[in-house]
Amino acid sequence: MLNPDLISATAPDADLPSVADVVVCSFHTPDDYYASAATRLRQSLDALGIAHHIVEVDKQPDEEWLEICRKKVPFLQSVCEANPDSKVFWIDVDCDVDYLPDFVRNFSADIIGFQRGFGHPLRIGYANNSRFWEPCFWGINTTAAARGFIADASAASATMTIRATDDYFFEEAWRKNADRLSFQVIPSNMLVGRADGAVAEARPFFYFGSSGNVATYKGIAQQHSRNKTGQTASGAPQVRSLTLRAARRVQSALPPRLAVPLRRLSDRAGLTDFLSPTPPAARQLSANSIYRIIHDAREGDADAVRTRIADVTSRRLMRGADKAVVNVAEAFLDYAAPVEGAQGDALRLLWWDKPYPGNYGDWLSPLIISSVSRRPIMFQRHDEIAAPPHLMSLGSIGRFAQASSILVGTGISRSDAGIDPGARFMSLRGPYTAAALREAGGPSVERFGDPAILLPRLFPTLRPASTNGRIALVRHFAHRNVALRLPEGVDEFSVLRSGREDILSLIRELHGYDAVLTSAMHVHITCQAYGLPVGLVTFEGFEDSVHGDGIKYRDYAAGVDLPERMPVSLGHDLRRRDLSNLIEQDRVGQAAMDSVHSALIDAIEAHDLALAEPRRRFAVAR
Repeated sequence: MLNPDLISATAPDADLPSVADVVVCSFHTPDDYYASAATRLRQSLDALGIAHHIVEVDKQPDEEWLEICRKKVPFLQSVCEANPDSKVFWIDVDCDVDYLPDFVRNFSADIIGFQRGFGHPLRIGYANNSRFWEPCFWGINTTAAARGFIADASAASATMTIRATDDYFFEEAWRKNADRLSFQVIPSNMLVGRADGAVAEARPFFYFGSSGNVATYKGIAQQHSRNKTGQTASGAPQVRSLTLRAARRVQSALPPRLAVPLRRLSDRAGLTDFLSPTPPAARQLSANSIYRIIHDAREGDADAVRTRIADVTSRRLMRGADKAVVNVAEAFLDYAAPVEGAQGDALRLLWWDKPYPGNYGDWLSPLIISSVSRRPIMFQRHDEIAAPPHLMSLGSIGRFAQASSILVGTGISRSDAGIDPGARFMSLRGPYTAAALREAGGPSVERFGDPAILLPRLFPTLRPASTNGRIALVRHFAHRNVALRLPEGVDEFSVLRSGREDILSLIRELHGYDAVLTSAMHVHITCQAYGLPVGLVTFEGFEDSVHGDGIKYRDYAAGVDLPERMPVSLGHDLRRRDLSNLIEQDRVGQAAMDSVHSALIDAIEAHDLALAEPRRRFAVAR
């Protein structure tokens, strides 16, 4: 039976604000996490001049998180009853608002809130989610329909004996009342701190906090079911992401003698490529169109790519995710295009091209190789069996090497990564990769250095005499969904870029800032190459999001004879942290650049000789 205290514990206090256009309400238990969050929330609302009712509720010895959450429903109804002429917003106590936009504060619908999972509008519906609303932030208007909705949710909570959280009862009331409720969905780009949020006229206002209890109790609380229609297509990216994380956990648990062969089998079979991040699901381009466009672009077939794109744009408007595919296709074509005065044929180069539109660090590889060689660059797939001779350079991609690979400045992301000892090695990123190669039975390599350190020689960029007094933030793409709250003096730039000009524009932008904070290693390397003040960071709870065991940071630093810098873990509210003490000013020396440049020249010559050998043999045979 339902604990009667579940309802009685939620009566509003006597000091509840009685006259206000908006009242924000929440409650919390005495636990340190929630009590501290409540203090921060009160401070935020006080600073904004928003009336609020945030109270502490008792937690009985036999109550768990599920029972506490259930109290939200009658509590919200009680606040609505005490404020019949005010719009009432519920906010989870560990969430926060930076301000309340006019379109939220002055909403005219019966209810307002975020779609479940903060999803894209094209994913609205029960084919994608078992519930419609995200329950962490609700707005309830003063209309009879809105108040009836809350009353029904409260009645369900009081009478149903199932074990469930608040959102189950809100969903039940929604399903009962949806056909007579007007409602407004808050765009998901109103979440604070998401690096890939779309540009909007109003700046993001809502900070989403998470205690981790949802995942803990998901298998215990009563759940609704999704409609099965359409699940397969819309859920595929999430399934791939979950599968990839599971595969990484299994890999980490296995001994090297098992993990390395399994990893190599996955790479060669194309499973690694399939499970890797792809464009967002909300797009106009079909999966088949994306495959064809990328395939043709990798082959340098500009006419085929532009014909396919023209066909799609003649019928549909391109969205952001579609443009990511188009941008990466254009980048492939740009590098494959003929170069005036080229001193040889196109070079085949293996680099990691995902997630689209491309990751800055990975796409430095064709930029640098094309600039050093003055020749076109053709993409080499990592899973092609018996691939023709090809170069491998920037990135932790050493595990993809095969007998026809020529490595120059390449590294690994894990100390137990397997490297094919039969490949040719002009240089490696650092001594840690060299040690892994020797462990695999390969040769001893003594020439080191990440080719990204050549950027200042290839693309000289002047730092202004006076910088802008601000800090630039560039996250690793694995951190793009971390909800960061940035100080006023911090500007954010996306790491997702592949085109030549897009990459160079970021480098130019960074030169105008006092300093750079980044969780992307090659942005860090770029800054050290140019001598820009930079701090290498990661974020609490997401330290393992960037693939690998951390060896790549040590490998790079040792390879260019710089002090070892490991990422410093930061909380998600950067407003509460002195960022200046994270900044270091290291600069790569000229000797390291000379060594890397020499290795690249040798690698290009080795590539040409490897291609010429079959031709020579054919000529002799004739």
